[in-house]
Amino acid sequence: MPERYESDVVFSCGEDNYLPEVDVWIVIDVLRATTVMTRWFELGGIELYPVKTPDDARMLVKVLKARGSSPLLMGEVNGLPPEGFDLGNSPVELNYGLIQEHYCGVMSTTNGTVALCQAASSGVPVLAASLRNYSACLDYALTLGSRVGLLCSGRKSRPSWEDTLCAGAILEEFSSRGEVYMTDSAKIALDIWRNREADFLECIMKSNHAQYLSQIGFDDDIIFCCKLDASTVVPMLVRENGNDILRSVSGSARPYPKAQEVTPQRITPPEPVKKPDPFEELLSYTRKKD
Repeated sequence: MPERYESDVVFSCGEDNYLPEVDVWIVIDVLRATTVMTRWFELGGIELYPVKTPDDARMLVKVLKARGSSPLLMGEVNGLPPEGFDLGNSPVELNYGLIQEHYCGVMSTTNGTVALCQAASSGVPVLAASLRNYSACLDYALTLGSRVGLLCSGRKSRPSWEDTLCAGAILEEFSSRGEVYMTDSAKIALDIWRNREADFLECIMKSNHAQYLSQIGFDDDIIFCCKLDASTVVPMLVRENGNDILRSVSGSARPYPKAQEVTPQRITPPEPVKKPDPFEELLSYTRKKD
């Protein structure tokens, strides 16, 4: 008999937001923090420290350097890297060479890292999900408990299209696993995904955040962030030495990635059906008679 699951959705992060009681939190920031976190581990990163503010990030870098580490300092304020940061919040700009030079990273973003820290305060396991790894994230979340909470980072303490759509995609996958009791907010996210799945990229491109990122030159990031199930990486938050640290627990038991392309694909027309030549048939008949 299938287990009965439960799911709840919080549409944006913020200090005043109430977090319901769940067994595990999945934090979502499609554009771009949780996508960057996933990419970090795809490229071979070992650990990633998410913090709330750029000042917290700078301070932690000094502490880690004093311990002998050489962390990569990355993140954004208003979409761009703060002063003194090594890298912004672009999954496309993050590359294998940088990871080879820095086995650990420190990251601060406007919404994503704030949401992770907020979820961590609940005391239950926290995973980082994006459109690129949402199915693998759900797989691992269900090894941790049957009550799954989805915390959308949102934007400026308000809901965002892209994070709500991702929550809906997770819930669509979740509903295929068995009976799922969903709160009203979860039903809203699921209904939005079901109504916009066919044109989700167009929908995201029209979102406030995507339009802003496009204006400041990050169209490639948007496309990268919108590939469905392109990764099996599952970043999970752990607490060590007074710090929250992300590590990869890649726990998918299914054959991902699907890597659904979001760019238009060329449709190859079918080969024309060759009609039989009546004269050739007649000639063949004559030969047989001979």
